[in-house]
Amino acid sequence: MLEVLAILTLLFVGAVVFGVIALLAGLFKIVLKLALLPLVLGLKALVFVVLFVLALVVVGPVVLALGLVLLVPLLILGGIVWAGVAIVT
Repeated sequence: MLEVLAILTLLFVGAVVFGVIALLAGLFKIVLKLALLPLVLGLKALVFVVLFVLALVVVGPVVLALGLVLLVPLLILGGIVWAGVAIVT
């Protein structure tokens, strides 16, 4: 009978020790995540800024070229309108 009680006591103590280790591991994981949060947010912000600048470098010349292509017809149209207004008035 005492052997069964000893085995049950060992199982109970083992479960308690395992539970304490699991709780400490979870607490350590949360503390580590909170400690690294500013670093992760800083890196995400840095990546965002780099990608934003890269997008501006890629998209900027495309928009400039498109604007230059559209500028000539708009200038012609503006000149025609101006001439029409000058003739009417």
